[in-house]
Amino acid sequence: MDIAFLNGNYQQKNEIKISPDDRGFLFADGIYEVVRWYQGDFFDMKGHLARLKRSLSEVRISWPEADLFPDISLQLIKRNSLEGKPALVYIQVTRGAVPRAHAFPSPAVNPTVYAFARGFDPAPEKVAAGIGVIMKKDIRWSRCDIKSVSLLPNVLSFQEAVETGNNECIFVRDGRITECSHSNVFIVIDNIIYTHPESDNILSGISRKNVIRIAKKAGIDVRETAVNEKDIEKAEEVFISNTSSEVGPVISINGKKVGNGKPGVMTMKLKALFNEETAALRKF
Repeated sequence: MDIAFLNGNYQQKNEIKISPDDRGFLFADGIYEVVRWYQGDFFDMKGHLARLKRSLSEVRISWPEADLFPDISLQLIKRNSLEGKPALVYIQVTRGAVPRAHAFPSPAVNPTVYAFARGFDPAPEKVAAGIGVIMKKDIRWSRCDIKSVSLLPNVLSFQEAVETGNNECIFVRDGRITECSHSNVFIVIDNIIYTHPESDNILSGISRKNVIRIAKKAGIDVRETAVNEKDIEKAEEVFISNTSSEVGPVISINGKKVGNGKPGVMTMKLKALFNEETAALRKF
């Protein structure tokens, strides 16, 4: 049976009970984080922990034990016998359970902290073959930098992509490309990589940060500059980054080929360099 974590205790996942008065359920009043396990260690746990703390601070949820996230994650990997498998750990922290009212509870109540681990098939060959995406208006709120559990616009947009035979949705806000429904996006024009700068309009992706670092180390020109929607037709390559897919080449947007319709050379180089770093984490 799956072992999960709730408020300081590890227990069977199917036995966990969360109050119907929990503000995460009633208001989506909470944040989350996802970190990937590479059969020996987590990738950039320091970065994930820092982002978790930032999200908590931005929505003013107090969880004094936030520094336990790395240990909780490792315990979940071990208790679910996932040491030798690709896996993800998900953690969610809400403002807690209290009778429904818009105002924060006063006095404050303990947050609800829930986490679980699961193995998954990253399907590297499928990702490397390239994906199709759609592009549409960014309908999300104005604080996309917070990793909030309020993801309905993301879900609706991603579902539209799935129903049209695609794998992701690129968002456009005020004529500029921001990010995707659950990924950051990079556009290659004239051998220069462009990606939207950190702001309230995008999530500061952990994979995004590391892709930029790896690219610069390899001598590739990366510019954190927003690309206009109309300039996407000039793109020689487009790729996305996220925790589960790492670096994913985009070969079509709204049914039109990107470049020659195949994964680009620069994209695959970055994917290989990213893989080298994660391979060093594996011990099993």
